[in-house]
Amino acid sequence: MKQKILALILIISLTLSGAAYAAPGANPDTIETLESLMDIIKSDFYKDVDDATLIRGAIDGMFNTLDPHSNYMNEEEFKSLNAFTSGEFGGIGVTIEKKDNAITVVSPVEGTPAHKAGLDTGDIIVSVDGTDISDYILDKAVSLIRGEPGTKVKLGIKKAGKTEVIYVELTRELIKAESVKKETPFGKKAGDAIKDKNIGYVRLTEFSENTYYDFKDVIGEYKKEGKKGLIIDLRNNPGGLLSSVIDICKEIIPEGPIVHIDAKGEDNDATYSSTLKNPPFKLAVLVNGGSASASEILTGAVKDSKAGIIVGTKTYGKGTVQDILYLTNGGGMKITVAEYMTRDKIHINGKGIEPDVKVELPAEEALSPVKMDRDITIGTVGLDVYGIQQRLSSLGYAMKADGVMGKTTLDAANKLLTANKLPEVKTLTKAAQQKILEIHTQTTGKNIKDTQLEAAVAELQKLLK
Repeated sequence: MKQKILALILIISLTLSGAAYAAPGANPDTIETLESLMDIIKSDFYKDVDDATLIRGAIDGMFNTLDPHSNYMNEEEFKSLNAFTSGEFGGIGVTIEKKDNAITVVSPVEGTPAHKAGLDTGDIIVSVDGTDISDYILDKAVSLIRGEPGTKVKLGIKKAGKTEVIYVELTRELIKAESVKKETPFGKKAGDAIKDKNIGYVRLTEFSENTYYDFKDVIGEYKKEGKKGLIIDLRNNPGGLLSSVIDICKEIIPEGPIVHIDAKGEDNDATYSSTLKNPPFKLAVLVNGGSASASEILTGAVKDSKAGIIVGTKTYGKGTVQDILYLTNGGGMKITVAEYMTRDKIHINGKGIEPDVKVELPAEEALSPVKMDRDITIGTVGLDVYGIQQRLSSLGYAMKADGVMGKTTLDAANKLLTANKLPEVKTLTKAAQQKILEIHTQTTGKNIKDTQLEAAVAELQKLLK
């Protein structure tokens, strides 16, 4: 067994470094050291530890010395990753990243449990079903959050910029990522949101295997309709496959580089380019803090090529490229193999891309948090009651928002629930509170004034004159 352990560790070491095994003495930390430590742990540690646990710990430790985007996956974890990149998987619908040693939300997928519950860019997930995940590697956290559709998961969340932990219980769903849409993030059809017939609109929620083909179908329609301008909405698009964004850029970016890949050794560097001599559209690209990775490749290509204008707020700032490798044990590894630079060779990792025209969305009302950690009955007093009352008031239900649960608040809650085809309640259970928060999030999103889209239309009209 010991020989098998050493063989596996040696194979992984060679895979990562590409170097021959160093002779003892060349480095004080050798395979023999690892073997000795495993023997000591198994004989002296006060609990029994099996070989599989120690091996996985050693493997995870190697990847922890690299960066937050590189990790090893066992067979089950690797299947989960492949399901995500194919655009269908079971979970809550949120893209996360290990940032500043915290499991951080990049963006929720529209229409999923995470989106309905109000998770947003910058939120930190501190626990899953009571398990503290502060020290977890990214994919270990992902494996806890994902699960079979219909099962529940309870997350401990620190909202962006806040220190207080709130708890949200979500029911997992089969997440089918529809990555190309003609509706805005706020539920309006492109034709209703944009009155100019010369301008088309497409929103990309991620870059998966089918995104390019669906995108090509949409712009094909716009070409037939004679549209001269195109708004590409990348807000809260966390990225995806490099091949997908490259293929899309070749349809809209003028002749020249799209992105430069800076890998280890000059021989491994690469530049992906467009050969398009006459781009079909003038472009406006909408971005925000949830626009990351592949979204930033497209954004940088548009900005540097002067093919259009960037509108919104600064992007996320993930400028590295990961490769996915299959292993013979059925698992796999994701490893950062390069950093990418924009068309003008600008590094954006950790920096993001500033828009040409900075536009913020209208500030949301400051709402008291609802932890959903207790049932609320008549007479209950607290900030969670006040938060429920604030949301009911903003939805048009008249009441005194004083933080005290009374009959008026309960009646308003039941009116909201029954209006949404949900049963009345005698007590605001944790589940009822969550439904109220979900309805509030969806409703206020539909009513928001999309100042960023309005600015994109105005800027694109200037380019078309």
